[in-house]
Amino acid sequence: MDTPFVYNKFVTGNEFISRQNELSLFTTMVRQKQHVLIYEPPKSGKKSLVQQGFINLHKNGHEFIVCNINLFNVRTKKQLLQKYINALLNTFTNSPAEMENLQKELIPDFDKFFGKTIEYGKTLDFSDPEIDTKTIPKEITEKIISLPETLAHKFNTNPVIYIEEFQEILLQDNPYEILEQMESTLKEQVKTTYIITGSMVNSMKEIFEEKKYFYNFAERIKLGPLDGRSLSDFYNKSFLKTGRVISRELSTAMYNFTEGHPWYAQQLGDISYGLTRGYLTEQVLKQSFLSLLELHSYRYHLITSRLSRFQINFLKAIMDNVEQLCAADTMTYYGFNSSANVKRLKDAVKRKEILTEENGQWVFLDPLFKTWLKTVYFEL
Repeated sequence: MDTPFVYNKFVTGNEFISRQNELSLFTTMVRQKQHVLIYEPPKSGKKSLVQQGFINLHKNGHEFIVCNINLFNVRTKKQLLQKYINALLNTFTNSPAEMENLQKELIPDFDKFFGKTIEYGKTLDFSDPEIDTKTIPKEITEKIISLPETLAHKFNTNPVIYIEEFQEILLQDNPYEILEQMESTLKEQVKTTYIITGSMVNSMKEIFEEKKYFYNFAERIKLGPLDGRSLSDFYNKSFLKTGRVISRELSTAMYNFTEGHPWYAQQLGDISYGLTRGYLTEQVLKQSFLSLLELHSYRYHLITSRLSRFQINFLKAIMDNVEQLCAADTMTYYGFNSSANVKRLKDAVKRKEILTEENGQWVFLDPLFKTWLKTVYFEL
C-alpha cells in the first residue's frame, strides 16, 4: 500500500518538514564557503537537511561539486586514504581513462603504497581483512588530504566535501595522529568547503569539544525537534490525500509521543495511517503507539541487556530528574557506591551513546528509548 510517510531514506521536497532556520543557515554557510559541522543521533535528519540544502543551492544558481565520503566502514588509515582519493577521483572524472590519468598526475606513488588500483565508478572492496599496517609517509597522507584543494584549483570549482560518520576515525589505531594531520591540512584550504557529520554524539564531542580538534574551523548546526505545528500540518495533509482525517488534538499527541523526532514521527504516522479507516481515533492511535514501541523493543532489549545494575539505576536517576547525583542520600537510594562510581557511570552511558550532556542537563539521545524505559522496562 502506498503511504505518504517516508522513513527508509532521506527526505526532500514536500516530505522535508520544518527546520527552515537550520536549512537557511546551512545554505548561507555553504554559499559563503564556511565549513559546516553537524552531529546528532542516528535518524535525526542530518542527511535530509544536507540534501535539501544542496537542492536549494542548485536552484539558486550556486555552482559547486559535491563529493560524498562515508567513513562508516573505515578502520585503518590506509582505508581512509583509499576511500578519500577514490571518492574524489570518481567525482572529478567521467571515464576510466580520465581517472587513471588524473591519479597518475596527482598521486603518482599511489600504487606503491596502496596496491589496489582505483576503478572508475566503483567503491572500494573492504571484504578482505585489513592486515597491512605499514607506515604511509606523512607527505603522501598530506597530499591525499590536500587533494580537494588541488582539484579545486585545477578545475576552477568549489568542491563541497561531505564527510559522513566522521567519528569512526576514533576507532583507528592512531586516531589523534590522523586528526592532527587532517586539521593542519584542512585549515590551509581556501577553495574547498567541508560538511562534517557524525551520528555518535559523544564521540563527536570528544573530537570537537573536549580535544578541540578543528578549533574554529567549522560552525555546528544543531538539529532540534521538528516544529510541532509544521508536523501537525504534515500529518493533516498526508491523511487528507486519501480522504482520511486526523484531528489537531491527535496530531499533537503524536508529536508529543515522538518528541518531534523525524524518523519516529514518520513511522508513527505510517502506522496510524495504515490502521485508519476514515477518522483516526484515540483507540487506533494508542494501538499505533504500542506498535511503534514493539517495533523497536528488540533493539532496546539489547541495549538494556548490556547494562550493569548500576548503569540501569543511573538511567532511573536521570529519568527521576535527580540533579545532585553525588549527594549522599542519592547515592544511598540508587545504590551508587561512591562519587568515583558515579563518574564511571557517567562515562559509561556516554560511551554507549545513551545519554549526553547539553547545557549541564542530561539528555536521552533516543527519545523513544526513554519512553520504552519508562513504560515497558520500569513499568511506570
